[in-house]
Amino acid sequence: MMATLVPLVVLVPLLSAALTLVLGRRARPQRIVSVLALVAVLAISVVLLIGVDSDGAVVVEAGGWAAPFGIVLVVDRLSALMLVVSSLVLLAVLIFSVGQGLADGDDETPVSIYHPTYLILTTGVMVAFIAGDLFNLYVGFEILLVSSYVLITLGGTASRVRAGVTYIIVSLLSSILFLAAIGMVYGALGTVNLAQVAERVQDLPLDV
Repeated sequence: MMATLVPLVVLVPLLSAALTLVLGRRARPQRIVSVLALVAVLAISVVLLIGVDSDGAVVVEAGGWAAPFGIVLVVDRLSALMLVVSSLVLLAVLIFSVGQGLADGDDETPVSIYHPTYLILTTGVMVAFIAGDLFNLYVGFEILLVSSYVLITLGGTASRVRAGVTYIIVSLLSSILFLAAIGMVYGALGTVNLAQVAERVQDLPLDV
C-alpha cells in the first residue's frame, strides 16, 4: 500500500501539469486542476508520514531495477516530513497567487504556462526529497531550477529578465559544481546510491 503511494507524489503533479497545459488559456479549469493536484499531493504526503512513522522507511525500486542501476525512491521520517511541509507551502502559495491574480484582473488575460510550470516545479521538489541517489537528486534540483526561472521571467519586463539572467547564471554555476561533486563521489566510491555511499565512505582511507 505505502509503496504504491510513493511514486504518486511525483506522478500526480507531473500528469496534472500536462493536463493544465492541454487546457491552454482556460484559466478556471487550470486553477481547479492545480489546486486539486496539490491537495492530493498533500494528502498523500500526510499518509506517507503517518505510515513511515509507524512502520519504518519505504523503499521503491522503479521498474523493478535494483540499486545502483535502477531509480530508487526512499521515504523515511525526514523526507516524509519535508514532503508534507513543502506540499503545504506550495498549496498555500498557489492559493495566494490565484487569489491575487483574480484581484488584479488576471482572469481576463491569463498566463497559460503559469500552472503547468508551477506543477512541474512541484514535481522537481518531490523528486529531490524522495530521490535515493545523488544523480536523481540532481535531476530534481534541475527540474525545480528551470521551472523557477520560467516563473521568475513571466511577464517579460526588463527587471524580471535581468533577475532571471542572474538567477540562471548562479544556477548553472551551482549545477556544474553539483555535477562535478557527484562525479568525484562516483569515482571514489563506485556508486551514487545514497545508502551505498553511506556504507562505502567508511572504508575510504583517511590519508587520501
